[in-house]
Amino acid sequence: MDRRIKKTKNEIKRALLEVSNMKGIEHVTVQDIVDRADINRKTFYYHYKDKKDLVECIISEALEGLIQNIHIPDDSFHSFADIVYYPILASLEHVKSFEDVYKVLLRNNGILSFQWKMLESIKISVRASFEPLQKNNIEIITDKAYLENFIAGAHLAIIIDWVNNGMESEPTLLAQYMASVLTEGIRVKLD
Repeated sequence: MDRRIKKTKNEIKRALLEVSNMKGIEHVTVQDIVDRADINRKTFYYHYKDKKDLVECIISEALEGLIQNIHIPDDSFHSFADIVYYPILASLEHVKSFEDVYKVLLRNNGILSFQWKMLESIKISVRASFEPLQKNNIEIITDKAYLENFIAGAHLAIIIDWVNNGMESEPTLLAQYMASVLTEGIRVKLD
């Protein structure tokens, strides 16, 4: 892709994200975007059909990056805790790297269709991570479909909560916590 085209598209995306942080993505207009990017409407429409097309492009790029980062080599999985720990750590690090994008897509309920697509991407990753365990003679007795949904749902909920609360916790600590809860259960203190 031509560098000028890439630069213009990046400026348009940046403008959408900046304006969305100020007034919410649902209230952003094409005029807001072109004003912020300092381009004319014709340039915007040369690259995107409308705001929805731009948002879909940002969503696709975010999911593609997430999927690439969640994919962990088979030799990283030696226990059930690894299935939880490595993918969530990778996804949290990815979200942190693209904080401006994920704040718009996830903050205050964000874009629901993105959340569903993100959930499906995480499920695919969880499903793929079961295979190396079988190669290491670790058998999962729990129904895999339920377990996949449970892990993916918890994974997404942690990410959304983390984004909505300013991403202050370190990704390694969150991943360790989630792995601990899902593998060891909830710890309670009885009086």
